[in-house]
Formats: sequence, C-alpha cells, structure tokens
Amino acid sequence: MTAIAQKRFSTKTLTVTAVMVALTLILAFTPIGMIRLPLVSITIAHVPAIIAALVLGLSEGFVVALTFGFSSLFLAISAPGSILDPFFVNPLISVLPRALIPVTAYFTYKGLHKALKNLRQGENIAIIVAAAVGNLTNTFGVYFMLYIIYAQQIFEKSGQPALSLIITAISTTTLYKTIGIILITLPVVKALQRFQRSGR
Repeated sequence: MTAIAQKRFSTKTLTVTAVMVALTLILAFTPIGMIRLPLVSITIAHVPAIIAALVLGLSEGFVVALTFGFSSLFLAISAPGSILDPFFVNPLISVLPRALIPVTAYFTYKGLHKALKNLRQGENIAIIVAAAVGNLTNTFGVYFMLYIIYAQQIFEKSGQPALSLIITAISTTTLYKTIGIILITLPVVKALQRFQRSGR
C-alpha cells in the first residue's frame, strides 16, 4: 500500500471512528438508544462499539466502547432513572463490561471469518454471531458484575432477590434486543466494509 493510500485509509478509519463515537453519545443520551424502565434501562448504545470492532479493529472498537461505558457512568451519577442505575456509578459495572464488548465481538468475528472462509455465507454468519456475542457480553457482563458486587443492596432496594430480579430482566428483553442488534449490525458492517475498501 502506497503512502497516499495509507493516509487515505487512515483518514477513513478516523472518520468512521469519530462517527461511531458521536453515534454512541447520541444513543446514550437520548431515548433513541436508551429506554428507561422502572427496573432497568434498555440500551442499544453499544451497537457502534460492535460495529467499530468488526469494521475497524480492536483498538477502535475499544475507544467507542469506552465512550459508551463512561456515558453510562455519567448518566448514573447525573440522572439515574431505574432501580439499578445508581449501581452504575461503580466503573466495574458501567465501564468494565462495556470495555469487553469489542474484545469478544472482534475475536469471534476473526475466528469465524477464518473458519468459514470457504463457505458462501461465511462472512455474514461471522458478523451475525459476533454481533450476538458482543451484545450478550454487554448484557451478561453487566448483570454478572451487579450480582457479585451488589446482590445484597439490590435485594434491599428492590425487595426481590438479586438473582431473581436479574433473571427476569434478562429473560424479558435479551432475545428481542439481540435480534434487533443483529438486524442493525449486519447491513451497517457490510456497507462500512465497502466504504473502507473503496479508493484503495
């Protein structure tokens, strides 16, 4: 790759990363990406982190994921809206699980992309599974940390055993949210991959 091509590619990478960071902030701070419920907030603000990891790479995905994590931390401090939101003032709840989203999505995608490279739909399968894994990393990572750190406080605050409350929250939304995130991620990743390849 020539120096000019490298510069163009780097500019595209920075541009897409900046767009994903901006989109994360929009989703995190508006009802578009954050639905406040009495029990828990439902979010799709981690979708840009998944997309960035799959299209741009692990480091770019990590930057976008941290944007989401620190946005969650800020919202927990400034505008808690659900029973569980006050616990997100702890970075182990709000930031750490979000930092793992691009890691699991990226390596799932890379592994499946390599394993399924001779399969006609291998690329699409890799993106779909990676999107699902990234979403589940967010969901189960957050709830796992909530349980191991704040089980007693959750019981005192909600009047329900923490495990029961968490299982209810997961079973209510996870399947539908995962399907929705896959439907968003697949076409966006494919479009951005074409954008990244153009002009090389």
